[in-house]
Amino acid sequence: MDRKFVFSSKGDVVLKDLKLKAEALNALKLPVTVKAGFLGTITLKVPWKSLGKEPVIVLIDQVFILATATDGRSPKEEDREKLFEAKLQQIDEAESATLEAISRSKPGNPAAGNSWLGSLIATIIGNLKISISNVHIRYEDSLSNPGHPFCCGITLAKLAAVTMDEQGNETFDTSGALDKLRKSLQLERLAMYHDSNRGPWQLDKRWEDLSPREWIEIFEDGINESSKGSSLASPWAQDRRYLVSPINGVLKYHRLGNQERNDSSVPFEKASLVIPDVSLTITEAQYHDWIKLVEVISTYRKHVEVYHLRPGVPVSGGAALWWRYAAQAGLQQKKMCYRFSWEQIQHLCHLRRRYVQLYADSLQRLNADNSEIRDIEKDLDPKVILLWRFLAHAKVESVKSKEAAEQRMLRKSSWFSLRWRSTSDDDSAIDTSNVTRSVEERLTKEEWEAVNKLLSYQPDEDLAHAGKGVQNIHYMIVVSISKAAARIVNINDTEIVCGRFENLNVSTKLKHRSTQCDVTLQYYGFSSPEGSLAQSISNEQKVNALQASFVHAPAGENVDWRLSATISTCHVTVLVESYNRFLHFVKRSSAVSPTLALETATALQHKIEEVTRRAQEQFQMVLEEQSRFALDIDLDAPKVRVPIRSSTSTGNDSLLLLDFGHFTLKTKEDGQFHDHGHSLYSTFHITGRDIAAFFSASSSENQSFNWTSQPPIAGNSEVADKFYSLIDRCGMSVIVDQVPHPSHPSTRISVQIPSLGIHFSPDRYFRLNELLNLFNGVTPNDEQHTIENFQTGLVPWSPLDLATEARILVWKGIGYSIAAWQPCFLVLSGLILYVLESESLSKAINAAQDLENVDLI
Repeated sequence: MDRKFVFSSKGDVVLKDLKLKAEALNALKLPVTVKAGFLGTITLKVPWKSLGKEPVIVLIDQVFILATATDGRSPKEEDREKLFEAKLQQIDEAESATLEAISRSKPGNPAAGNSWLGSLIATIIGNLKISISNVHIRYEDSLSNPGHPFCCGITLAKLAAVTMDEQGNETFDTSGALDKLRKSLQLERLAMYHDSNRGPWQLDKRWEDLSPREWIEIFEDGINESSKGSSLASPWAQDRRYLVSPINGVLKYHRLGNQERNDSSVPFEKASLVIPDVSLTITEAQYHDWIKLVEVISTYRKHVEVYHLRPGVPVSGGAALWWRYAAQAGLQQKKMCYRFSWEQIQHLCHLRRRYVQLYADSLQRLNADNSEIRDIEKDLDPKVILLWRFLAHAKVESVKSKEAAEQRMLRKSSWFSLRWRSTSDDDSAIDTSNVTRSVEERLTKEEWEAVNKLLSYQPDEDLAHAGKGVQNIHYMIVVSISKAAARIVNINDTEIVCGRFENLNVSTKLKHRSTQCDVTLQYYGFSSPEGSLAQSISNEQKVNALQASFVHAPAGENVDWRLSATISTCHVTVLVESYNRFLHFVKRSSAVSPTLALETATALQHKIEEVTRRAQEQFQMVLEEQSRFALDIDLDAPKVRVPIRSSTSTGNDSLLLLDFGHFTLKTKEDGQFHDHGHSLYSTFHITGRDIAAFFSASSSENQSFNWTSQPPIAGNSEVADKFYSLIDRCGMSVIVDQVPHPSHPSTRISVQIPSLGIHFSPDRYFRLNELLNLFNGVTPNDEQHTIENFQTGLVPWSPLDLATEARILVWKGIGYSIAAWQPCFLVLSGLILYVLESESLSKAINAAQDLENVDLI
């Protein structure tokens, strides 16, 4: 690693032209290695003459990393030591973090910042100014998707953190900068690109031989400006396709001081993130590359998880070891327990005692054999290693506590009492020490208590025992996104679907025992090349498309959780062409990687089963614990529009209009019940109104329809001829009662529909049949195909579901005033019902068809 230190006349420290190691990304446990890395400058500006009055500035500029793929099917032998070192590093970090948190939580731990030096350090750290600029991390892969190399990368123009005042201006805080903290994080042009079917960069020299100027020329283009469509862009950044277009944002963090936490409505710590615009675009080729990459990573991670079980001998030299490895690896991947023999249990117990003793000796700086410790750790799971290390810490703490107790007793004893001690006492002390050394191999009660403290420590324990400020807002997180859009483009560069939303605000408040989450969304919509698929519609009463609030354990209410939401209506248009295009996209993607598709389907099925099981458990728990909840939902249901193209040349196009009306869902409080027996139930009402379904004649699919208009039911007017009502506008009311009482039914459901008008006619039946053909994929060309099938030997009702005699009511006579029952023969095939005059006609059609087949033969 080449390092260049530069000291300026002002005392600044500058590190220039640093090279990164190839093992920099080993901790990620991915089939990725660093091919080359470059760090331009690290500048540390310390105002020595005015330290504590001006901020210390850290500037990091030009961070360039080039990573490449490795064979992800299984780790290689040379990677064994790298993976082992990465595992130990993660264990050390977890161990240090837990011990540090425990040491801070001890009552006798002195508070930092009481001294002048501690106050100065707190002021310096609290006003630290950090800036990271010109970051480019690139990944090149020619192995994951054979025949289709791709390159992707992340670029960042600038990330700066400064201290600010209440007005949002940069400042320097000298009054407890760490106690009360106010920071602003500025994000500029964070982007992610993905170039499909593009190979790695080709250079005339090795990456190690590049000069800093060449590094900057290759990597810095496209970071601060877009290279799309730019004729001046260098070939290194030409025609980049962004998955995530450059994003700008501001993150503000504010923490109150200990003396300022008096107002319960002001959060102790608040973080707000504001993002003006987010744009995501993924093409089908990019999606296929990511599917292949995820498949490789999944396979590699499976091998890494069981790599410590892998035998160190070839298969020919130890077949039994490899069979045992296959069994243990399969059981571990499925997270199943397997039985040990008594010899294995005895071996593991001895291994645990030996490891704990060795690690305890290393903590006490005794003669410990670290090589033996490393040999034991190679075959153990990280969680087991971490647990055994905590056992060693508990053992050391127990020994220290015993030694401290003995020292206190010796201080209390006088020299006179020591002279009266007999030799038998000394012998007993020696025997006791021998017994103690023999017992030290086992866990004592004190050791188990220490282990339980280590394992059961939670960072919020001090807060739970504070006893005051229960209703104060401890944390508040606010996320605001002005505009966002996501697009999917198929292999022909045709947009499949585009989704967008505007003004999304999410606010989360965390109290001691309560959590509140508020969500507002002004607009959302989906579109395709054929037109709009769905879009929210706002009105004067409901300005936002969604406004919801969820509170867990609300204060002052006799409920466990409360949900209130107001949802405006959305206009949905079902376009079969758009649906088929998206379906073909999914089918092609599944064909790219059947293994990943199967794994995803299996994982999804397991997740659904797990969610269902947990929902049943939660529901049972609610019944047993008599959990109460409050609901207040006001929903303007979607209004669905389905264009129907007629399959005949004489037919007219029409629309199926489904208006799901308006729904409200509310729970009743105890004060609203007058019957004591009824008050045992948790009752909530679902009411709906203005529900309707009808056909409308339309000459264009994009023709707008006024949903507020009332379609006429009868009449001879021209307006009535354009509407074919299926279900008249109606309402409904559903009451659901639940009670966990053995003397009452657990659930009572009552449904009330005041009036229901359903209309049916041959014309409506024809339009419904057209609708079913539309969803079944039957097009007008399929009708000609059906006729051809009939001419080649298939009768219309082949195969038939029902054939029987029946009678139909017909009207005869002058003016059709005489009703009479006429016999007929019915043939049902699928959803088509044929009415023939007699069974003989059916036999004649079959016979004629048979004769036609004979002539053809």
